[in-house]
Amino acid sequence: MSATTVSSTTEHTDEPDAPMPIGWLRYGAPESETSSRLPKHVTQLRLLSVRRAVSIALRVVGRSEIVQQVLRFDNNRTGPARTVTMRTVLLLILAYQIQRPSRDMAFLPLVRWIEADMSQQDKVRVGLTHPRWSYYKIVATFHAFVDLIDDADSQHRVQPNGVIRERYDGLPTRNRILNRLIGASIPDACPPTPVSALDSTDVETPGTWLALPSRSDGDDEYVPDDAAEPTDAEKKIRWEVGLDGRNIYSPDKDARAGYRTVVHNRSRLFLGWDAHVLCDAGWYGANHYVQFIRGMLFEPAGQHKGDAGIELIDSLDPRFTVETLCSDRGYSFAVAERWVLPLQERGITWVHDMHPLQKRERTLLKHDKFDAHLMLDGTLFTRGMPKRLRALPGYHPGMTNAEKRALAAKYDERAQYAFVPNGGPRPDGSWQYRGPAYLGRVNCVNMAAHRRMNSNAPLTNCKEGDGCWCDRTPTVDADDQLGLRQKYLYGTTKWLAHYGMRNASEAKMANLKRTHSTLRRASSSVNGTTANALLFAVRCVAVNIALMHAVYDGKVTLATTDPREVPITSPRTRRRPPAHLAHGPKKRPEARRSRGNAPGRRPAGAPRQRDHG
Repeated sequence: MSATTVSSTTEHTDEPDAPMPIGWLRYGAPESETSSRLPKHVTQLRLLSVRRAVSIALRVVGRSEIVQQVLRFDNNRTGPARTVTMRTVLLLILAYQIQRPSRDMAFLPLVRWIEADMSQQDKVRVGLTHPRWSYYKIVATFHAFVDLIDDADSQHRVQPNGVIRERYDGLPTRNRILNRLIGASIPDACPPTPVSALDSTDVETPGTWLALPSRSDGDDEYVPDDAAEPTDAEKKIRWEVGLDGRNIYSPDKDARAGYRTVVHNRSRLFLGWDAHVLCDAGWYGANHYVQFIRGMLFEPAGQHKGDAGIELIDSLDPRFTVETLCSDRGYSFAVAERWVLPLQERGITWVHDMHPLQKRERTLLKHDKFDAHLMLDGTLFTRGMPKRLRALPGYHPGMTNAEKRALAAKYDERAQYAFVPNGGPRPDGSWQYRGPAYLGRVNCVNMAAHRRMNSNAPLTNCKEGDGCWCDRTPTVDADDQLGLRQKYLYGTTKWLAHYGMRNASEAKMANLKRTHSTLRRASSSVNGTTANALLFAVRCVAVNIALMHAVYDGKVTLATTDPREVPITSPRTRRRPPAHLAHGPKKRPEARRSRGNAPGRRPAGAPRQRDHG
């Protein structure tokens, strides 16, 4: 796709009270500049008008109840009134980003957009009515809002004279405020899907790097295999240490060193933050749904992913719940006490991939009598399972669909010998399992003949009197290899179908970085965790609005509350199929056949005879 030149074909007047053309009420001139080139990878969406973007921003702020829960603390403060209120700044940033999600969030282009594109009516709607408003007033109010919602343990609350600026009692946490804002960008008619996906991406600091270390000093258990060890010269350097005990390698005091996936020849290590994003991932057998972003968590890079994921779930909008969560090995590699056990306490079913170090053969640690078993890939199996099914390879990104189906068939065959969880965990956290012979999937010599449910089931390799538990229901303690166990048996067709939904989180990262938004190192020029978290949350709001408009095309808005009004088929299936798909490809005409030398017919290739009589 070649880059498209966006130009305005409608004459624009500089008079503030001049009536806007009818076509601009919803879809207007994309930019104040009449010519601008977009990157090739940015989706060419039909841009909203300023009036429409302001209307959506007003509805998002109203639905989030941020004025009643947060901004009232600033309105009740002592001192002179602000020239530009926090509500106005928040509305301006939202409208600016909603109209065009691919914009970089900088204050100077924002002020130029206000002066060039916003009408006087829109300025009144957002509250920008003071005659002496300026660029500096907007920036000062933005940072005042950041100071208001900043966490209580933030180092920015420690003033130069050593006095700690206390946080208001009753003010929601920063993550709850921002996730409340993201939740307000999703219609009530679109409830969360039963399966959710969680992933994290890197957000680099715009500040210069004082140095790039060889290894992160975070407390996360997951360390890439190609992570380098610090050199002796690095160990001798005495870096400035933050209040969290970690080194500071940038003028931004909140940015930290962390790991990321290597793509486009980028470095494994980076300086900045980890943005954890939770989104809808559909359900088993879903046909059509929109992968809305339900929440996010913004933390310095290198922090523990398990703790961040649990904190994200706890800070979600109260209207949203998580039933089944799909995540990658970056979260599943955490110890059970910091990831899987909190998920179990919240009634969430987890589906995750496994690190190669987790795929070796193990046994339970806290069951004295139940010893005739083995644990492979987090699944309990009877010891009488054939040896050919014990060492099965794992899935990798380069596999084709045929290879995945063939490998899933082997895991399904092995699942016949597995102990299956009997429902969910008990109140004390323990799990009851049902043996393979108890379910009738296999037959065992230690099982009485009258109890065998399926005479055609395969026979295990158990020996008579060896004390196997193929026909019993053992109970496993809550913390006994809990970090490895899953409800859906690893590798099977059902597990693969659920884990495949994790691609929704990868799609959201693409929406935030390439297709809709252009999140990169120079996307913003502010410092601090809270300031960048606020701008990232605004990007998530803009992506949700863009997805809603692109998929539903105005049939579903933020005011829609009835799920029956949401289309259940995609726009592509609602349109008329192309002719070559509806009628099939054209057939070539059959080749002409020689009819031979019939009597009185000129042979093929013979010269034509002319009659000169």
